[in-house]
Amino acid sequence: MKLNFIELPVSKDKAFQYEYRPLPRNFLAGSPVSSSLSPAREPGYYFSDGKITGNPFLDAPLDQATGGTVYFESEREENLRSLVRMLMGYKSQRNDFTAFGISAINPVEERFLDQMKIVPHAAISHVSETDQNGLPGDQRVTMEEAIIGFVRAQSQKWNEPGRTFSSRLSGAAGGDGEYAKEALAFGLHMENTHWGVLRLWSRPWLVLK
Repeated sequence: MKLNFIELPVSKDKAFQYEYRPLPRNFLAGSPVSSSLSPAREPGYYFSDGKITGNPFLDAPLDQATGGTVYFESEREENLRSLVRMLMGYKSQRNDFTAFGISAINPVEERFLDQMKIVPHAAISHVSETDQNGLPGDQRVTMEEAIIGFVRAQSQKWNEPGRTFSSRLSGAAGGDGEYAKEALAFGLHMENTHWGVLRLWSRPWLVLK
């Protein structure tokens, strides 16, 4: 399968390759698999449809100290960097990964706007039994920089300068525009801490009067 990559700038002189819809939609839009999946599982299980229970005790990864899902706003970039480093450790500084993306068809039902899934090349090779020589080259930025770049780009896409509530988000979460108005937020889910697989998405949230 040939992938046609685009570049999403993350700074004045850096960018990372970002591919939209290169895989079946459920690879990105389906429910995230639990972060407790073990790398010792058989190939194929890694990208299974295993459901998260919703119980924070049961969903915690047994073989990893960090993981889980965090919802946040993008007010302070340094706070996001600290969060990424806390969840990913040294893996956040790697650049041997591929980023896949997708946009929601119905944000009200799907509860996201745009989504990125970062998968290290080692994880792709392990699951698909593909020689890493056949994978795209390393990125020009680290995973951490890609995450920061995605949040920055989404803020530019969905927010309107000088406005608390952007008309670009109107109705994206079912708000009525008066007593419930949409604002931009994000979600980050460690899908597999061992391999460093994660999902990051923009999401509308309702500010109520």
